[in-house]
Amino acid sequence: MRVFQMDHGWYFSVPDNWTAERDSQDGHYLFYPPDSDLTLHFTPWQVEREGEPAPAELMIGAFLRGMPEDAKPMDKLACHLDRFDVKGFAFSRKRKGQRVFQRMVGYYAPGALMSVGIFGTWEQECDRAVTMLDQLQRA
Repeated sequence: MRVFQMDHGWYFSVPDNWTAERDSQDGHYLFYPPDSDLTLHFTPWQVEREGEPAPAELMIGAFLRGMPEDAKPMDKLACHLDRFDVKGFAFSRKRKGQRVFQRMVGYYAPGALMSVGIFGTWEQECDRAVTMLDQLQRA
């Protein structure tokens, strides 16, 4: 496994043969395995005002605003972090004639949000990728 450090003290471990990229313009991190269309998309956020962290309600509100109306809450997420609440949603869309499955997981606390999007054409592969989130850490 390789450990990647992301902005704002976040870390994520992936298998050695996975590719990791960072979009320097928008701060997104992408992780994906070879020979698969599965992609894990991480966006870390940190919000303060006058040195005080933004309320947790504001952080989760930002995550939920991007959720489609037909997204179904995911029960029993096994990927928890100390000092963070977590919410997850599942949905799918048709893109270019092919069904794309999506899992969106948000870790939030006062002043912090990690938004994780998991995208793939195999539903089971997306569900397995959610279990990889137990490798996510915050310093």
